Amino acid sequence: MLLLVGCSGGTDQVSPSSPNLSAPPQEASSAGHDERSAVEAAYSAFWSRTLQTDDEPEDSWRAAMAAVAVDPQLTTTLNAMRAQKQAGIKVYGDVTARIQSVQVDGASAIVRDCQDASRTGQADAATGDPKTVGVPRNPVSADLKRDSSDGRWRVAKVAFPGGTC
Repeated sequence: MLLLVGCSGGTDQVSPSSPNLSAPPQEASSAGHDERSAVEAAYSAFWSRTLQTDDEPEDSWRAAMAAVAVDPQLTTTLNAMRAQKQAGIKVYGDVTARIQSVQVDGASAIVRDCQDASRTGQADAATGDPKTVGVPRNPVSADLKRDSSDGRWRVAKVAFPGGTC
């Protein structure tokens, strides 16, 4: 599934004498919803890309992951992918995000997720035989940053606080 999120600056103007006084609050609410949707889409894209990139040539990993992550998470993810490759391990499957909350504060956002990782894990790279399998209710906290040059959200840090959700 590909989810595209966009926005438009728009050229519609409301004249000062416009009788529709509810338009500005609706636009502000819509902008907040669009921002949340963009954060959620970026968070989901991070997991999808993370689980697919190790199938590509190693020299393409950085560019692929830089589209969805920034440091420190970018380096952390690349290092983990290299370590898994050296150990003869690859990831399989996919995760399902069950986002509990999104807090946006300017160019920063925090996503709290109760991720279903029960269809993903680590497998032997040579045979494809699963070595591990994830859990159905995995608490995740992710910090995202909005890039000032292109306006796109990227994951900056992922934490697994433990516990249940």
